[in-house]
Amino acid sequence: MLKITTLLLLLGTGIVAAREVPSETYVIQAGQNGGEAIVKIPVGAVSAFSADRAVALTDYADPKVEAMRLSGDVRIHVIGTPAPIQIRADRIVLELTADAPMHLHLMGGILRARPGHRVQSAQVIVDDPEMQTFVGHVVFTEQTPSGAFEIKADRLERLTGPFAGV
Repeated sequence: MLKITTLLLLLGTGIVAAREVPSETYVIQAGQNGGEAIVKIPVGAVSAFSADRAVALTDYADPKVEAMRLSGDVRIHVIGTPAPIQIRADRIVLELTADAPMHLHLMGGILRARPGHRVQSAQVIVDDPEMQTFVGHVVFTEQTPSGAFEIKADRLERLTGPFAGV
């Protein structure tokens, strides 16, 4: 009986912990000028994506990139470092690129990847500790185990907190 109770307690703890996995969510809002946001992601970093409509862009400018226009409840799940990343939008151009794994650096005798992100924006609005809004020519770059992903948009919200799921 004690073994079964211990097992149930461990399973219950795992389920609660899974619900509270810290994550980052990026919400891309359509630009006022009608321009589309561009999301460039290494193919190995995408764990799942969905949209109401997808159109392959066959004559895209870069032949090394597989591009598609996604619209209607777009959701992209990215394998992030150290937390999962979710991208939500209504309309984007998705560029899937070849993987380019992060370089490892020797730190204290242990090899570690350098996670991190860079952002350029005309204006940053900090609504609270878990939400930032970037406005005007936003370029956001984040490292993943498969290489960097990049978001170019007119407006981007960055939310941190428990993973919201699909």
